[in-house]
Amino acid sequence: MTITTTETAVATDESSESISAAGPREGRPVRRHFSTEYKRRILAEYEAAPTGSKGLVLRREGLYDASVKRWREQLEAGTLGRVNTPKPRRGKKTPEQARIAELEKQVAKLEAESAKKDKAIAKREEALEVLGKGVAFLEALSKKDRP
Repeated sequence: MTITTTETAVATDESSESISAAGPREGRPVRRHFSTEYKRRILAEYEAAPTGSKGLVLRREGLYDASVKRWREQLEAGTLGRVNTPKPRRGKKTPEQARIAELEKQVAKLEAESAKKDKAIAKREEALEVLGKGVAFLEALSKKDRP
């Protein structure tokens, strides 16, 4: 298939229009954020609603029962209006830290290889010991048979 420069330009124009119009995150759900006043108002309305119509409040507002329960617990604990402090994110490692991590991995790998080789050497030494005992036994037998 051959593409001419005219076709390429048209394809580029169409793709750039579609990207700028829609965007890669177009149509995705967006997390909703509620103000403290809204939460208090919904809690009051939910608590005031008769037992059979509490679900109507939730459906009308597009909320889940778990959200209202969590808001109630926060209200009772006195933490409803507080802003949660985010956990500190791990920043990028400095070059020195990256090098240290790389060297630690190498050390661990080499230690594992060393342990494996030590086991192999120990098995060979055991085999040589058994072989030596066998040779000594055979020599003892051969000396015994000689007059």
